[in-house]
Amino acid sequence: MDEPKNIPFLMRRVPFFILAALVAPVALVLLVIYWRDLDDDLRFGHLIFSVILSLFFVVDLLPRGMTQTVLLAFTITCVWFITYIVFRGKKRARHNND
Repeated sequence: MDEPKNIPFLMRRVPFFILAALVAPVALVLLVIYWRDLDDDLRFGHLIFSVILSLFFVVDLLPRGMTQTVLLAFTITCVWFITYIVFRGKKRARHNND
C-alpha cells in the first residue's frame, strides 16, 4: 500500500514504528497532533500500535500493586470506548451514504 506524500516524515510507517518502540508516549502525542492529516487505514494502525506500546511503557514505570492494575484497567476501558465510538461513527457514515 502506498503512503501519501503529504504526511510528515515521522508519521510514515517505519519512522513512526521506530519512534513508538523507543518512546511510545511521544508517538501517541504526535498521533493526536497529526490525527486529521492521516488516512483512516494509517490512522488506526498507528493508534493501535502506539496505545499498546504506551501501555507497556506506563506499566514498566509504575510501581507494582494496585495503582498499576487500576491504571491498566482504566486505559483498556478507554481504548475500548474510543474504538466503539470510532466504529459506530463509521457505520453511521456508511449508512448515511447508502
